[in-house]
Amino acid sequence: MNGNGLAGTTLRINLATGEIKRQRTDVEFMRQWFGGRGAIAKIIYDEVPRDADPLGPENVFIMSAGVMSGCFIPAGSKVSFGSVSPLSNGHGDSNMGGHLGPTLKFAGYDIVIFKGISPKPVYLYIDDDIVELRDASKYWGIGSLECEKMLKHDLGEDFEIATIGPAGENLIRFSCITHDFGRQAGRCGQGAVMGSKKLKAIAVRGTGSIKVHDLKKLTEQVSAIIQRTKVHPNMAPWQKYGTAFFIDWSNENGVFPTRNFQTTYFENTSGINGDKLVEKCLITHKACFGCWMNCGKYTKAILPGKQPVYLEGPEYETGALCGSNLGMTDINQVAYMNWLLDNQGMDTMSGGGVIAFGMECFQRGLITKDQLEGHTLNWGSVEDAEHFVDMMVHRRGIGAWFAEGTKRAAEKIGQGSEKFAMQVKGQEMS
Repeated sequence: MNGNGLAGTTLRINLATGEIKRQRTDVEFMRQWFGGRGAIAKIIYDEVPRDADPLGPENVFIMSAGVMSGCFIPAGSKVSFGSVSPLSNGHGDSNMGGHLGPTLKFAGYDIVIFKGISPKPVYLYIDDDIVELRDASKYWGIGSLECEKMLKHDLGEDFEIATIGPAGENLIRFSCITHDFGRQAGRCGQGAVMGSKKLKAIAVRGTGSIKVHDLKKLTEQVSAIIQRTKVHPNMAPWQKYGTAFFIDWSNENGVFPTRNFQTTYFENTSGINGDKLVEKCLITHKACFGCWMNCGKYTKAILPGKQPVYLEGPEYETGALCGSNLGMTDINQVAYMNWLLDNQGMDTMSGGGVIAFGMECFQRGLITKDQLEGHTLNWGSVEDAEHFVDMMVHRRGIGAWFAEGTKRAAEKIGQGSEKFAMQVKGQEMS
């Protein structure tokens, strides 16, 4: 679009009626708000009533690629999702890397705005100029990772997919959106908003291109950035471990969340740190679109009595919130929890925080085995955590309390539990 880095079109989709409208992307709007989370913030402010139910029809759900997305700029591939958050009842957005943002731009679209609630499960199908809402009944109830496989099989491997899991479908307030089998928009409960709108997935194939103002100068600048960063001393560990290399640093500096933040030092980081991840779980590295770093990690988790599972990660946040914060001492435990929450469609940060809160409640005797369907909820137990996740996803018993997030669960449990409910404005700490 006249060499400004935009794709040129914004889609507005009414899920209640199935109506799809195209409008020209406002260049001045994008110059002021930059696309991505900036555009999302402005649209929410302008279009959502102040008292709108985050899981109701008046809330919007927005997907927005930034101006740099698709321009081969390292770390510029992000796509953002946003709405009024079901955790905080305020502005919420989350983003992911991978290839979805650039592909959306290559298909010709900068922003997609969803309103209303579909009468049945649907997914958005975009293949360049073809934009359709398609029936998603066969995918409803399927895990995020498995659903992505199914959609790629049905549509083609060159489609980029974003999907929710059963957690999002059942309106677990800290549900995430998954793309590329391991890239998550995890924060602020965006998966729950998708689920409330009966929107199971977004599938995009784009074969177009983006025009920039000065391709020669952009190429020179990107090349210079790559050359500078390649020789920076911090890049080698970042490339090898991803953000997992922060685990030892955080622990040594006393800021590593441990057993629901009861302490900030974990006695066994050597079992869950970046070195152990590379040694025990790494299969290969993977990169986002247009980035030389290749810092993503395709991994495998093997636990006794379980089939091996394949995933991307864990990164620092999952290592902390699903590792030390749950008392997990083995990297395979952490990787398995990463896979479990990804496939169910739960944010690993909030999910780890909620499970840890439940574990401390059990430790203090505030919830019982009877309330846990005869199970315990002990620190360091994958089996206990997995059963608890299943209770939350399907809203069984007290699982329904915790499915609402730490703040709302503490309000149900009482007994002083709000004093160790580690959250800010309804969202779990990371």
